Amino acid sequence: MTTIQQFLPAIDKLTCRGKTRTKDKYRVVYTDHQRLELEKEYHTSKYITIRRKAEMAQALSLSERQVKIWFQNRRAKDRKTNKKNGADPMATMPPLNPPSCMDVKPKMETMLHHIPIMGMAEFL
Repeated sequence: MTTIQQFLPAIDKLTCRGKTRTKDKYRVVYTDHQRLELEKEYHTSKYITIRRKAEMAQALSLSERQVKIWFQNRRAKDRKTNKKNGADPMATMPPLNPPSCMDVKPKMETMLHHIPIMGMAEFL
């Protein structure tokens, strides 16, 4: 004779519209097409713009929140993989381009407009 307890594990995991039910949480199961498009976008840029997030969400029938969280999780996966492989995290960052000396020096005309003119009484 069977009891209801034998079927509880099977009841806990129900699949409905691309979401897997596990206990009291839903986990999105992305289609192969969705994953491919998200990966292509990720390789273009690791950080998605608001506009592009909206476009991808609409094109892939996902919410903007799902797209945002997918990108966050993908960056975390990269960090974990790089850490496991012993990769230098600074090696994956783009090189900094410090401004040239000409960009840093303000023009003399601009500086003169910002210098307060003080009389001798203010020094005493």
